[in-house]
Amino acid sequence: MTGILTLQGVVSGYQADLPIIRDVSLGVAKGEFVVLLGPNGAGKSTLVKTVAGLVPMHAGRVTLAGRDITNVPAHQKLRDGLGFVPQTENIFATMTIRENLQLAAQILPKARRADRIEAMFQMFPDLAARPSTRAGGLSGGQRQMLAVARALVIEPEVLILDEPSAGLSPKMVSEVFEQLGRINQTGVTMLLVEQNVRAGLEIASRGVILVEGRVAHDAPAADLQGDPIVSRLYLGGHQPRTKVS
Repeated sequence: MTGILTLQGVVSGYQADLPIIRDVSLGVAKGEFVVLLGPNGAGKSTLVKTVAGLVPMHAGRVTLAGRDITNVPAHQKLRDGLGFVPQTENIFATMTIRENLQLAAQILPKARRADRIEAMFQMFPDLAARPSTRAGGLSGGQRQMLAVARALVIEPEVLILDEPSAGLSPKMVSEVFEQLGRINQTGVTMLLVEQNVRAGLEIASRGVILVEGRVAHDAPAADLQGDPIVSRLYLGGHQPRTKVS
């Protein structure tokens, strides 16, 4: 596997004798937008948490821009250029928008912090309009955008997001995904876990389907949208009768 982010033979899970992720190999190219799909319980969130250093990895290798980050602690992976937006607890609700960004920017050299925070306000005008608002008072969509801004403020080489549409209204999902598309167009490499299959495939350049902890399908997003098997299993709302191969 090649790419700015690569996974080779990854086996992971909370217990060594009960792996959730089984021999996953995957590469994400620089500037690519990959969406990770699959049925509930397939291991999608576990896989990205493994990459982020939050789930124990029992075998395999992960590299970022050619550097081996397999056994690097989660906090060090941030410094190495891996941004991660978890599904929950991704902002500090009692802090203001600006304070959230200032805290995230602490790992940067002091001279760069103000410029990066200003860059985030330019990228997210809704946040810039209310920098002193406590994050807990934001809408669901605004909270997600703040979480993304917190991850982007350090200029990561790869940004991973775990189900950013969870709990959002259809209108908010559309707005959040449009913003993610614009971020990707600036050159940010992205790996997205998403349950909203249609929305995920519409925004991504490539889709990877995970089934029972293994990669079952990997193809351009446009091809997956038009694949009748994928459509029946994942877009039609029916329970799968056979595995995608």
